[in-house]
Amino acid sequence: MIPRGKLYISYKDLVSGIYYCLTGRFKSQKPRLDQQDNKLICLSVRTGIDLVLNALNFPPGFEMIVTDINIPDMFAIINWHELTLVPIPVNKYTLNMSPAQVEAAITPATKAILITHLFGSVMETEAIIAIAKKYNLIIFEDCAQAYAGNLYDGNLASDVVMFSFGFIKTNTAISGAMIKIKDPALYADVAARNAKYDRQDTLGYFKKLCKVFFVKLLTSKIVYTCFYNLVMAMGKDFEAVLDGFTKGFPGDDIFKHIRYQPSRPNQRLLRKKLTNFDQRSITERIKLANDILPEIPDDYKIGFNNKKHTYWVMPVETLDPDGLIKHLRSNGFDASQKASSLIKLNKSNTIPAPEDLQLENLFYLPVYPAMSKKDRSRLTKLLIDFSLVK
Repeated sequence: MIPRGKLYISYKDLVSGIYYCLTGRFKSQKPRLDQQDNKLICLSVRTGIDLVLNALNFPPGFEMIVTDINIPDMFAIINWHELTLVPIPVNKYTLNMSPAQVEAAITPATKAILITHLFGSVMETEAIIAIAKKYNLIIFEDCAQAYAGNLYDGNLASDVVMFSFGFIKTNTAISGAMIKIKDPALYADVAARNAKYDRQDTLGYFKKLCKVFFVKLLTSKIVYTCFYNLVMAMGKDFEAVLDGFTKGFPGDDIFKHIRYQPSRPNQRLLRKKLTNFDQRSITERIKLANDILPEIPDDYKIGFNNKKHTYWVMPVETLDPDGLIKHLRSNGFDASQKASSLIKLNKSNTIPAPEDLQLENLFYLPVYPAMSKKDRSRLTKLLIDFSLVK
């Protein structure tokens, strides 16, 4: 069974993280990232946006225009701050929001715009930011799925840019995020608030690193196949089992989990990974997409007209996702609809346009750069064969 993906962390880095936990010392003499260019290391993107909204302290009832697809916690945090969410659809071919729709949604109550880059793509931001400046709105960029090393560091004109290094993210440090804040006064306020949080305990981070060791072992083809067969033989839900390994913040009270600083070993590993990021991993990921996507029917493709796509994940669309997933799994490829926790925030009393991105027909291809040419070709053929049957 080809696993649905690989973790972006080496065994060497996991050993380094465990070492940092066991020694309990922070030996790096390099300048701290959160003292350069208004970059703040915090626990998660959820933590970052919560901190910034606390600092901005918008009165209840104001509005934030948002990309209509994100993880549930991001929408929940904005709602908790008593802002009204105004969703704008994503074009499934470009993975962009329409600047005209953004401007049409602005009212006297609008205070901010949250741009969310999806699946490893980068949304076109220039026109939206120009609109935001015209109306004196704050621009947030959620780049949790868009980290690509030196290929994209956020739009220089954006007020808040947020990158995630959580469990399944590119260049993961298992947890942690980097938040860039343009205004020095806002940065100082947010950094001071973050500094008041307790640190997550080192033991908890140590346990996460050990769990990731196990998960990384699982992603070898032979071990993954055995694990899949064992779970199925036990009559358990394979998706639920995997979700138990990858869920970042379990439970309903999100704030109980996010209002912490990352442990010192977590910060140290994150800085190490940011300093030593291998840009070739992104080049190889783009090559993988270029090997597969041009060969499959256009009806499958999502975001193929996006000009800055690095394919953190590779979603495709079909009217029969369950059938295609079953077809791929029966031929040794673990495709899934649940590789992401994204939800769509539907605008009431509107009918989606044909080009609007919908989630119910998406699933994620089990691909990763180390995948052999033979497996790439087999996967491509399976997708073509299924489309012909349909």
